[in-house]
Amino acid sequence: MMRRSGRVSATDDGQLVVRFERAAACGSCHAAKVCGTASTTELVLNAPGCGHRAGDEVLVEIDTATAFRALAVTHMLPLFGLLAGMALASLIQLTDAGIAGLSFAGMGLGFILSRRVARHPALQTAPRLSPDPTNAPPASDHQELHR
Repeated sequence: MMRRSGRVSATDDGQLVVRFERAAACGSCHAAKVCGTASTTELVLNAPGCGHRAGDEVLVEIDTATAFRALAVTHMLPLFGLLAGMALASLIQLTDAGIAGLSFAGMGLGFILSRRVARHPALQTAPRLSPDPTNAPPASDHQELHR
């Protein structure tokens, strides 16, 4: 499981808005502005009856296998399209410009195919709150803990 902690910024009808601050390692990274982690990120989660309030810290998790499968599909299909276009252009003995053109056309088709395949439900990453007991919401003033 891939886990990341965040803070609940709002709750509404069984939905939590969780805000994630950028990781500490991003401060020294020059690519932080490009990769999308340069600022805070918000995620809306369906969590009816979870008991969290604004300001609570929560742990959000994503299934690692699903995330890697989705990454493989979205990155490998364009690469395979590029290589297939290059191989086909070489087989039919096109010029260098023709090989480049058919290679990029194959990559474009790979992007289109990866976009369609990535919509498959088996590849959808569904973030959810972690049931980790160490990250349970704090007891409110109105609840008593009985031991």
